Amino acid sequence: MSDIKSYQRLLAVLALYETSINKKGIDLDFSELFSHIIESSNLKNKMKNSKLLLSKRICNGVFSNLNKIDLILKNSLKNKSKAKTLDKLLLSIFRCAIFEISEKKEISKKILISEYLLISNQFFGNKEAVLLNGVLDNLREI
Repeated sequence: MSDIKSYQRLLAVLALYETSINKKGIDLDFSELFSHIIESSNLKNKMKNSKLLLSKRICNGVFSNLNKIDLILKNSLKNKSKAKTLDKLLLSIFRCAIFEISEKKEISKKILISEYLLISNQFFGNKEAVLLNGVLDNLREI
């Protein structure tokens, strides 16, 4: 990952993951959370001049469309019950990717899938990457 937008996608995933494990809700101030994540990670030098507009748009979009996104994910899984048992970080990756794929028609679906596969590869092995790629490639209701 070398592009500022790639790092902003990673930041959005990490912020959604943070909210899922800390049970903080939609009223969370993302700017404060982004600052905390950037300060405590290796993103500090990469994000220092960014206004984080993409990260904010993704996080706000996911929270605003959470039920729709989760329904799309559930309908796109072969095993519908797997949606309830997904790792929270993997679920955060799915949610960000589904939001962007459904919203950003000017960016190729394949490019967005590739971006989120790069993010998943930082945390997971091949099994999760295959699942992510397969589900995102065959999304229902978009």
